[in-house]
This record gives sequence, structure tokens and C-alpha cells, in this order.
Amino acid sequence: MTQIPDGWTPIHTFDYDTFEKLAGPIYKPPHQTEGEQRYGFLVEKRHCNPYGMLHGGMLSTVADTLLGSVVYHATSGVPIATIYLNTEFIGAAREGDWVEGVATLRKKGRRVVFTQGEFHVGDKLIASSAGAWAIIGA
Repeated sequence: MTQIPDGWTPIHTFDYDTFEKLAGPIYKPPHQTEGEQRYGFLVEKRHCNPYGMLHGGMLSTVADTLLGSVVYHATSGVPIATIYLNTEFIGAAREGDWVEGVATLRKKGRRVVFTQGEFHVGDKLIASSAGAWAIIGA
């Protein structure tokens, strides 16, 4: 079984259960690069469909959280809401795989922010995502 990379920590350490905490754990690396966000998670049996492959709902949850974090940082943490999220499932992951995603900012307008991301297991691309978020604090 794959291990969580050294230095990666859970993204949420709140005293209460967020949706991401319940679905996860989802991890972040010790350092992020300006203009992008990276998250990862270790596929557990509960993250899989009946065929033993990563469930698309879990990957979509991580995509929404990861791409949304790019928007959060780009807007200095004002309230935001997902307008749409498109995820294309290209490959598969199985229990024990480490899935890592990277997301970047595509465009920031006054009221809408666009992002994109990719998810890999090792060198294998398993999904790509794109979405838009409304800035509701503006």
C-alpha cells in the first residue's frame, strides 16, 4: 500500500466535521507554489465503488475542494460558491493508490473566477477538472 508523502498534512483540522473531513482525509503538501494548489489523498476502501475503483463522487469532492481553494486564495478568502464543476474521468485509481491533484487559476473577473486542475496516480493522468466560482462577498 502506498503511504502519505512526508510532510503532507490534513487540509482541515477544525473541531467540527466539515464535508471534506468526513470524505477525506485530504492532504496538502508542506509548501504550495504561488498561483496553484496541490492536494492529495490515499484511496481507502470506502472511497471505492463496488468494482474496487475510486468512486467518481470522491474525486469530484476533492476536485471541488482543490479548485475552490485556488479561488479562495485568489480572492483573499472572501465568500465564494461553485457555479459549475466539470470533471472528465480519464483513468482509474484503486484502493491504496495515492491520488494527487494540482489546480491553477485560469481567469479572475470581478464576480466569477475560473480554475482548472488535473489528478494523477504517479505519472498516470486519471482526471481533469475545470470550474467557475461566484465571488459572493463582492
